[in-house]
Amino acid sequence: MRWPLPLLLALLLAGLVFPALAADGNKIGYVSFREVSLSLQDRNARVDIDYTLDPGMDLVVIIFGAGDLEKKLERSLNFPMLRIEDVGLTHAVFTADDVALDYGGGAYWFPAHSFGVTFPLVEVRAPGCDLTFTDSRTIPQEFGYFGDKP
Repeated sequence: MRWPLPLLLALLLAGLVFPALAADGNKIGYVSFREVSLSLQDRNARVDIDYTLDPGMDLVVIIFGAGDLEKKLERSLNFPMLRIEDVGLTHAVFTADDVALDYGGGAYWFPAHSFGVTFPLVEVRAPGCDLTFTDSRTIPQEFGYFGDKP
């Protein structure tokens, strides 16, 4: 009759510990995110993302391909129209289409954006505008800029 009490205590402890371990804000699965950098060019953005993989997962990605890794990266960025340019084991490059509103005459407006994870460092570059945010899940500041197209 004494075994149910230790079992219940172990289950209670596991219920308290494991959710706390899973609540890491800059991580999705086996990917830990370090930095994201957006370079705005007219309506589109080049998105560079730096990350690390859990120990041993680089071998899994090499053997089985980067399909699952790509999905995790796309989910972290949370842009509806992403094109994969390059995905490696620690760095990826995407093109995000139509992230800014075109007001004509070469004027663009970048609205606030929410990511799927918290990035320790977020950098946004546009002509005449450089923004940096730390430990951010959003780009909270909306701003206008002028692009190359008249």
